[in-house]
Amino acid sequence: MDAKNKQKKLSLGILLILIAATLSSLGQLAWKFGADGTGSYSIILYVLGFIAAGAGMFFMMAAFRYGEVSILQPMMSLGFALSIVLGAIFLNESITWYKLVGTGFIIAGSILLGIEGNEDTI
Repeated sequence: MDAKNKQKKLSLGILLILIAATLSSLGQLAWKFGADGTGSYSIILYVLGFIAAGAGMFFMMAAFRYGEVSILQPMMSLGFALSIVLGAIFLNESITWYKLVGTGFIIAGSILLGIEGNEDTI
């Protein structure tokens, strides 16, 4: 496979894994709202959370078709970074310096993995 085609496949894999991480985070947010709710509203949120998380798993499996697991799977950690932002926006959770530093490491690691995926192997 030529380098240009390999790069296109990896880019698609990265896009799919980012969609998977986003859906996973949204599913978890729905579960949190469901846990805090009552009655049928709570059940609907749980179901929506399962649908979002399930769709996230589907996108993750599809992403593995287009890239290396050693590059794509760690990028799912971006969902943790997104969860911190969603928690602050929708749940009034505090963002501490420790969370910011940890999130920075997650993002930096994902960027490095994306760059590493473009390099030739040794």
